[in-house]
Amino acid sequence: MQDYAKLKVAELKELLKDRELPISGLKADLVARLEQADAAAAVPDSLSHSADDAQPAPQQLQDAAHPAQPDPQQQHALGDAPPPLDGVNLAAKRHLEDAAVDEEVKRIRRNHDVAAAVPPAGERDSGTAVGEPAQVREAPSFASAPDLAPVVEAERGPNARVIAEGKVPTEVLEKAANGELDQPAEEDDEDPPEYHYEPEEVDEGGRPADLYLDTASLHRDINRSALDFDFERLCSVTLSHNHIYACLVDGKYFQGRGKSSPAYAHALNEDHHVFINLDTQKVYVLPDGYEVDDASLADIKHLLYPQFTAGTLRKIDRTLAPALDLAQRPYYPGFVGLNNMKHNSFMNACLHLLLHVPPLRDYFILNERAGAHNGTATELVRRFGMLARKLWNPRQFKAQVSPHELLQEVGNASGGRFKITEQGDPVEFLTWLLNQLHRDLGGSRKPRSSIIYSAFQGEVRVDDQQIIKTGEFGTMPKFDLDRDVKSTKTPFLLLALDLPPPPLFQDAVESNIAPQAPLSQILAKYDGATTREDAQQGVLRRWKITRLPPFLIVYYKRFTANRFLEEKNPTIVNFPLRGVDMSEYVDPSQPLSTYYDLTANLTHTSLAGTAHAESQWRTHVHLRAPRDEHGNLVGGVKDEDEKWFEVQDLRVEEIEREMVALGETYVQIWERRTPTGTWDLPVETPKPRAPKTDAKPKPPAVAAAAAGGGANGKKP
Repeated sequence: MQDYAKLKVAELKELLKDRELPISGLKADLVARLEQADAAAAVPDSLSHSADDAQPAPQQLQDAAHPAQPDPQQQHALGDAPPPLDGVNLAAKRHLEDAAVDEEVKRIRRNHDVAAAVPPAGERDSGTAVGEPAQVREAPSFASAPDLAPVVEAERGPNARVIAEGKVPTEVLEKAANGELDQPAEEDDEDPPEYHYEPEEVDEGGRPADLYLDTASLHRDINRSALDFDFERLCSVTLSHNHIYACLVDGKYFQGRGKSSPAYAHALNEDHHVFINLDTQKVYVLPDGYEVDDASLADIKHLLYPQFTAGTLRKIDRTLAPALDLAQRPYYPGFVGLNNMKHNSFMNACLHLLLHVPPLRDYFILNERAGAHNGTATELVRRFGMLARKLWNPRQFKAQVSPHELLQEVGNASGGRFKITEQGDPVEFLTWLLNQLHRDLGGSRKPRSSIIYSAFQGEVRVDDQQIIKTGEFGTMPKFDLDRDVKSTKTPFLLLALDLPPPPLFQDAVESNIAPQAPLSQILAKYDGATTREDAQQGVLRRWKITRLPPFLIVYYKRFTANRFLEEKNPTIVNFPLRGVDMSEYVDPSQPLSTYYDLTANLTHTSLAGTAHAESQWRTHVHLRAPRDEHGNLVGGVKDEDEKWFEVQDLRVEEIEREMVALGETYVQIWERRTPTGTWDLPVETPKPRAPKTDAKPKPPAVAAAAAGGGANGKKP
């Protein structure tokens, strides 16, 4: 091999021109370039055809990517140029350099900031001026090159395929070395993801596998103690009543489940994912939006809409053992407190009175006409039935119920007559509620046209005779059988009882003793012989009950008002809890039993000397002992096992039965005894009449006037 180091620079450049090689650079660069060309010319032709196709061995790749440090003495002798690679095939070296560049390109793709620093495909000439494009060496063409394919194929590692896939064309590498590649444009902000649930797994039952609910996060995320489905179904954001969902994590109500809905936003913002539709009782996972059906959610669905059967109610009535709420606190179904929002205590007391009448409770719980999903029922009927279901639910999360939904509708249906923000009279509210439910259930003037009339409607005969002043002054007028007596029969839902007037004067000993009167003395008004004078109409009047209802509602006239003030009669009524005989006060032609037992009792207390100051309304209800079909106690149960509870809003306390009759009773419900101990109250719904072809349709006012009678037979 010729010693090019002894030649001058001009001679070296002439040789490079003859060989069509670059002539720039220092003398050491020119010498090295000529020596490499001579070494490549000495390669046999038989190996040239496979040099470019062969894959480098793993060790060769590692040496090309991380070359060994050059010898300091040799580096000093040659200046800045790298030492020549004597004895190495130039084609194989070129192949190793290409592999190293491929690895570098892959790294550059992962980090665009290093793109400008990509080294050139060949060695950069040291004589290139700053700012000029880099001159890339071109591989010379050889007649032959060694075949390295067998060696490379034997030693190629697991990353050879990855390196081969990362190769880019030579033109791209040249542009990258000269800085001519365009910088990648910045990516635009991604659009929010779209969630489309496509079930991937199906269990044996054929439904999608609920991956979210199958994890332990279900029981961790759902907070059952925060769930309360008693309040008005109103979105907490939009105040809308349509498509309301409850979050099962915090119990709040939201509308919809689409991408622009408050429920969807709540799921993203608060990381709460499980929601239940308050109408359909379907459970969804948001923001994914797919429906789930898991057995662990059955108690929540039952709390939202309790399901009952006739057997379930019979089991509740025959069980003296308490149920347990979510906190394992015992309570008795039906004997739970009602929330007092402000001044609705008098309505809470009336609701407990009615919902402890077994046939009325069973009708609104079991009858589909009163169900929450009946589209033909009025809102008042649906909400009253829902309150009955929640009050008697044996699987409560907490032993209290809020009547907010029902009382909200009461205010709407009554035209603002009864409000939760104002005190009221339980007798007025009870009268209105019974008549309104009767009308909403399709009742008419017939006695058994609704469950209300079938359970509570009775009849009384009223005899009137004109008063004629005869005899001495101060004598009491009497009925004269020789003169005409006007008799009318009037239906009633509530039977009014008059209390004897309290004594006007009391001595020092009796000043602390409350006046008392036995129930028999008060009921004597309806014996058919006791007369009362109506001075305003100038008639003498007497009463006789002609039909007793299965459940007799009586109220005591405690309050009298004039234009100046309202007074309260504090007389205590002495009454037994069982076995009141009504035969003396009812027409003997009625063949039914006349013995009555107390079902519920409503009392009133107020500040001494006032009528309504600091009023408190309490309801006494009793837990019935189980009886057989003949009315006998079963299983060795005694009458003493029956429990009495005093309920005042949220306060529910068991009391002794002797304490029931000590309060100032205001409204009572008495139950007529039956031979079997059961209640068969048929509802005779009138059949729709076929319209006549020549008849004119009645105006709505005429049809609406067919409502049932109110208390004492008066229209509401």
